[in-house]
Amino acid sequence: MSKIKIKNISYKGWKETIEISNSTIKILIVPEIGRIMHYGFLDGTNMFYENEQLEGIKFNAGNYFQENNTNQAPNLGGNRVLPCSEEYFNILTGSRHVPDPFINASSYAVTFLKNGVILKSPLSELLGIQLERIITMSENGTKVKIQQKLTKKTAAKNKVIEGIPLTIWSLSKIKTPNTSYLPINKKSIFENGFLIPKWPDAKNNAHINAALNSAILKLKSSDNLPQKVGADSKNWIAGYLHKTLFIERFNFDDKNSYPDGGTSVTIFGNHLFSELECLSPEKKLKIGETICYDLQWSLLKIEDKNNVNSILESL
Repeated sequence: MSKIKIKNISYKGWKETIEISNSTIKILIVPEIGRIMHYGFLDGTNMFYENEQLEGIKFNAGNYFQENNTNQAPNLGGNRVLPCSEEYFNILTGSRHVPDPFINASSYAVTFLKNGVILKSPLSELLGIQLERIITMSENGTKVKIQQKLTKKTAAKNKVIEGIPLTIWSLSKIKTPNTSYLPINKKSIFENGFLIPKWPDAKNNAHINAALNSAILKLKSSDNLPQKVGADSKNWIAGYLHKTLFIERFNFDDKNSYPDGGTSVTIFGNHLFSELECLSPEKKLKIGETICYDLQWSLLKIEDKNNVNSILESL
């Protein structure tokens, strides 16, 4: 008999929420917004940030979120996927802050498995793509596996959009205050092994809170100012919150090109959340072609924060 329990619940106004648990952890998946909104120990806090002001909100496929009479990307929290780098948002939606609404903020279809679910996005009328995420849990312990596939189904809306290279960009918003970590690639293409991007409309304040310790970059969450670092890290990214270490693992492919000048991971943050971001190599897809990119999550209880670096160095 499986130790994994799957049930439908009502969660903060989302009536189709799916709870998946074993004897150690639980995750909550909200198909109405296509996101994982909770990941944590049964007796612990949710690692993910959640925006109380947008609880229970639902989206029709492809509809933009409206705020102050302009299209916005809703800051819902949790974990989601975007299908291309931010540098192409302006071409795609007319704003560098607004991603593809079919993938970012639409209701996803659900198929139930014995140990998890399959989430499938609507077909994007902009990019001609569909995203599938198979989310499964181990019977014991804290491991959650997320198998992801982006498939080119039809032509994009126009030739300009057709030229956008695609990626599977997973973003996990964790609560503040926290500390985030990424490993420095010994053969990094970046000076000092990481990048602090320059923004056209804001100041990046990561230099205030970033510190390099051996082969690991540590970024303390910001009290108010936005910050972002990027790197060509291999294998993992992590965040420490409430005596819990959240680790996201991935496979690094040094034979293909990564988005944003070669970044496989980024950390973006402000006073509300820190976003741990994992990016697949990017590729221009022909109809029928796919990008596959898998993640594995785990949690560790760590009473003494001074032990975090030694644990991460052993990964």
